[in-house]
Amino acid sequence: MYRFRLKAAAFAMSYLSSEERVRELARQAAPHHNGKPAPFLSAGGLRTAAVCASFERLKNLNSYISAQNEILSRASQAGCQIVAFPELSAMPVASLMPGFPAIQAELRALWDSDDRQKRVESFYEFCATVQGFIGEIFLNTFSQLARGHRMIVAAGGLYQVENGVLTNRQYLFTDTGEVSAAQDKLYPDRWERSMGVSAGKKLSPGQTPLGRVALLSASCLSDYEPFFAAAAAGCTVATAGATPFTPVSDLARYRAQESGLCLLCPGIQKGSAFAVAGSSPAMIAAPRAATRSRDGRAAGPSLQPLVTARVDLERAASQFDLYSADRNPAFFQALLDRDPANPSHEG
Repeated sequence: MYRFRLKAAAFAMSYLSSEERVRELARQAAPHHNGKPAPFLSAGGLRTAAVCASFERLKNLNSYISAQNEILSRASQAGCQIVAFPELSAMPVASLMPGFPAIQAELRALWDSDDRQKRVESFYEFCATVQGFIGEIFLNTFSQLARGHRMIVAAGGLYQVENGVLTNRQYLFTDTGEVSAAQDKLYPDRWERSMGVSAGKKLSPGQTPLGRVALLSASCLSDYEPFFAAAAAGCTVATAGATPFTPVSDLARYRAQESGLCLLCPGIQKGSAFAVAGSSPAMIAAPRAATRSRDGRAAGPSLQPLVTARVDLERAASQFDLYSADRNPAFFQALLDRDPANPSHEG
């Protein structure tokens, strides 16, 4: 019954949305910039923002687009040039599917079973079935909004199946609305591993007018290597946001200080669309030399929908010295080596 209900819902949803409809709704919501260039780096440094999102069930397509546009509008009014959303921020779009409450209840029953194979298969089938619908809405919405607001957006992402492999993939949009990077999560959480989510193979930073940006997560904070690899790859900014399973920890301050990165750490509030263990505040961390704070907290932690901070990227980057800090060169080599078989993931 679950499989029939899931496929019927996905089939019905294909008639309720289309790429052009999503783009038109997003174009109507986003401001028209009249070809003006984005206001990037200034003498005062970079203005950054991190979102503390709530995974709520959505009423309709308009409510999703309007909610994302409202956040970006607030960030734009605050003068921000880059804003970061938590990973999996696209998954609440699944709640637009007809019959979602029943599908969700059946999924939870399957996930709570003792049969691991059944749990993995049900989760894989769910992600493979809904990823086209969710991805169409998510990618087109943020493409139009990033372009309309002339902002760089680390928009989070969704679970995706590609070549039979399930990953947690995040996306980075430039101010032109193009996808600059698609990063598979390097360190899946314990629950994700139990559900068959595979780890990303390499770091894939995105190129932006601000420099290179890496998409990491809070699950990376216990290890220094991903942040050093990002700094060694020429990144100036990285995300390390909360997940429904792992909150942002105070380690973000130390990772920012030792790697010379501005870390945008989006947060998550309890929501009704998916089970979230607890709220995790958003924060922005940077080396002390790059911000006026004494402890590396440029902003937050806060459960407010948006936290903002100004960071001097040049001073931040000057804090990192790979040659004196490198304690695991083999790890860096594995992450930074180019993969000719998968050029679409190159930063």
